Amino acid sequence: MHKDLRNPHYTQWRQFLGESEDWTKEQIDEYQFEQLKKIFDYAWEHIKGYRELWSIHGLTPQSLKSLDDVNLFPCVTKEDIRDRLDDFSVKRSDAKYTTTGGSTGIPFGFYRTPEAFGRELASKAWQYYRIGWKEGDPQIVFKGVPITTEDKTEFFPELNELRFSSYYMTPDWLELYIKKTIEYKPLWMRCLPSTGFMLAKYLKEKKISFPELKGILCSSENLYDFQKQYMIDVFKCRVFSHYGHEEIAALAGFCEYSDNYHVLPQYGYVQLLDDENKHITTEGQSGEVVATSFIMNSTFFIRYRTKDIARYAGNRCGQCGRPYQIWDRIDGRLQEFFITKSKRHIPMMSINFYDDIFDELKFFQYYQDTIGVIILKYVPRDSSEVPDLAAIRNKLNAKFDNDVDIIFKEVKADDLTRTRRGKYLFLEQKLEAALRKP
Repeated sequence: MHKDLRNPHYTQWRQFLGESEDWTKEQIDEYQFEQLKKIFDYAWEHIKGYRELWSIHGLTPQSLKSLDDVNLFPCVTKEDIRDRLDDFSVKRSDAKYTTTGGSTGIPFGFYRTPEAFGRELASKAWQYYRIGWKEGDPQIVFKGVPITTEDKTEFFPELNELRFSSYYMTPDWLELYIKKTIEYKPLWMRCLPSTGFMLAKYLKEKKISFPELKGILCSSENLYDFQKQYMIDVFKCRVFSHYGHEEIAALAGFCEYSDNYHVLPQYGYVQLLDDENKHITTEGQSGEVVATSFIMNSTFFIRYRTKDIARYAGNRCGQCGRPYQIWDRIDGRLQEFFITKSKRHIPMMSINFYDDIFDELKFFQYYQDTIGVIILKYVPRDSSEVPDLAAIRNKLNAKFDNDVDIIFKEVKADDLTRTRRGKYLFLEQKLEAALRKP
């Protein structure tokens, strides 16, 4: 039996998600308000950090009389919890200290229980069911961690999962991964978008055939349109993406009928806030994801600022009919914005890379530490040929409306920055303090 199906935290939560799948908007609102009341009451009694923070603003749990009253309560940041972890946590004997580097690569630790982790896995699986995935299906997984075996691969029979290390994406290793994949015959591939994109580029350039897949399940990084379309062209299957994070405060995944994100309401209470900290309810407007976890029960995340930006698209899906909060895109992290000379904030999503002009580059990465100046680090696809940098500059100048200076820097693949968990950064943004508008 699949390992997760032997975990009662997983199976019980999966059953609950099935029972609540057809809830109306009114039932969802009632459930979310009940959960918020429980969490706010508990935090007031047991968690010093929230009690002190709310008291400063003259608030108590009794101030929460409706969902709209959530907006009265102040938000917390990663820094708030990181610097006073014990004040925002309840020590439990079964909780383990875990860390995440996130998109910034800055370590951030907190306490997580097996119950929370089991529910997290079940919630992600529930989203994958939408496109036909099920536990036990053979799948290959590119993990953003080192694998110490000689061939940098591991097979987990209890999950029917063949894992490769995304730390080793050079031609020799890719050839080995492809050979093992052909032998294994998976139905699914799970990967970081950047890893799947690199594999797709290698397959296309070398004209190598790949086993037919039912779908590609992307997570942990923002999925850009150019990556998604490239993978669809190469692998000839659905590319599914979900948004989440190690803090287990918000989860959203593609609909089975469209590439819109559905925010899972049983998982947490999630809002998008604008630059004035107002709740966004207008379609087409983007804001920061602020979430309260219904799952975390050791370190609590209540009105937690994620630094992630998404665009609101309503509270009901026109395709499947679910009365969920809908995002039609995730613009990325606050760290994934360029700042131009005129101090405009340009999201990575608006720079369309799906263009033949970039085919001459094997890898590339943007770096910014000066307002209005962008360094494009690149690795040529062919070391014997010089890429047409002038053409690339013209394309980028058109996108940026000539509001940035572009500097090219040829590097080796190992010189491109990753987070400590092995995620590739398309933009290494060093101007975070300037990214949040006053």
